[in-house]
Amino acid sequence: MIPELLLLLTVLFLSIEIQKYFKIPSPVSLLLLSYTSFYIFPHLRIFSQENFAELVLFLIPILITSDALQLDLKDLKKNALSLIFLAVVAVVLSLLFGYWVEELFFSNYGLGVGAVVALFAMVLATDPVSVVSVFSSFKVPHRLKILAEGESLFNDATALIIFSFIALPMMQGADIGPTEIAFVSLKVLLLSIVIGLIVGFVGIQLMRTTENGMSELVVILLTAYGSFEIAEHFHVSGLLAVIVAIITLNTITQKSLRAIDRRMRKSKRILDRTNKSKKIFSRRFMSGITRRLGSDITEIEQHKLNMQYIGVLALLANAFLFISMASIVHIDLLIKYSREILWMFAITTLIRALMMALFALLSNRRKDMTDISFRWWSVLLFAGIKGGLSIVMLQMLPENFAHREMFEAIVVGVILLSTILYAFALVLIISLNKTSFSREFAQEHHH
Repeated sequence: MIPELLLLLTVLFLSIEIQKYFKIPSPVSLLLLSYTSFYIFPHLRIFSQENFAELVLFLIPILITSDALQLDLKDLKKNALSLIFLAVVAVVLSLLFGYWVEELFFSNYGLGVGAVVALFAMVLATDPVSVVSVFSSFKVPHRLKILAEGESLFNDATALIIFSFIALPMMQGADIGPTEIAFVSLKVLLLSIVIGLIVGFVGIQLMRTTENGMSELVVILLTAYGSFEIAEHFHVSGLLAVIVAIITLNTITQKSLRAIDRRMRKSKRILDRTNKSKKIFSRRFMSGITRRLGSDITEIEQHKLNMQYIGVLALLANAFLFISMASIVHIDLLIKYSREILWMFAITTLIRALMMALFALLSNRRKDMTDISFRWWSVLLFAGIKGGLSIVMLQMLPENFAHREMFEAIVVGVILLSTILYAFALVLIISLNKTSFSREFAQEHHH
């Protein structure tokens, strides 16, 4: 196991350095290095194909936690209409459009409604880790980041709910009509949110019982995995429960940190006035102020460290994911189904372009939504990088499904193409518009 761990850490280190010096998003270099190392050292397998699904399910909560911690409730409220359209309405419309065009390209396979919905749900689910990774290397407007990262995160929850509670039952013979779809979606949505809120508030109470920085980190992980497990136990969306739980935990934590920051500034002003005026206070009073200031600084610094630790864990999880994914990719299948892969990649790219154009049209007509320029549209288009969640759904397909082999090839092929082509397109667009984005970034901070 030590050689496998050394390989994993080497790949992770190289991908971080490549992003730092060459601006190549770490998921791209992780992907390329993972496949290269897999074919150079085929005997070094961290996880086999048989337990890959369990690995992904184990890693998803930490990946989602890292991204959810980047979102502020105030930003979510301000952009609620936009995010609802991007992550819910656009996904549903995309699935309907996908079902309509399926007959043009997959008619000879005789896919049922459930299979078509499952296929498009898998290839429409995006990867927030890749989007965050790209944006971390550039200065882009804050609101554009919220739209892209928030859409990637909540889009996953929508796609997984549709796949798990609508597509899979239909594939297994269940007769589901519009009424059943609405009822199931509403039930899953509400129960997942309630579980997330409850676990998030429990996490807050646990955090208040300790002043130890490492305990805070453990509570964050407990909240993520606890909400995921409880939601899955009740057969609702563990992914959505994690998002809600972490946002709840983070919102209240940030409120507490802002109060600490105000107290720190007050303490510093007292110390500054004391030094300037030479006014003499009691030693006990000054000692209390200094001690409290030191404690507050330590608490804020420890919180920042914990956010970095979570980021490192997410990077490590992503490295695990990509290296392990290399074991389920069969080049011969990708070649066999290359036509279907290219068609699906082209279809999903076209669908996403249309959805982002529709969003821009709607957004530019409403005062309570952000104006979307062509630059922003192009960034949102290529922020649709696919990733780990698509693999999770792939592993959930019934073993006896007749077209499982083709679906595996299509999903993996689309992930590979989108990770490389979308990520490079995203970097190119941001680089070419660097001056404009920097100006918009500065204007936001000025206001």
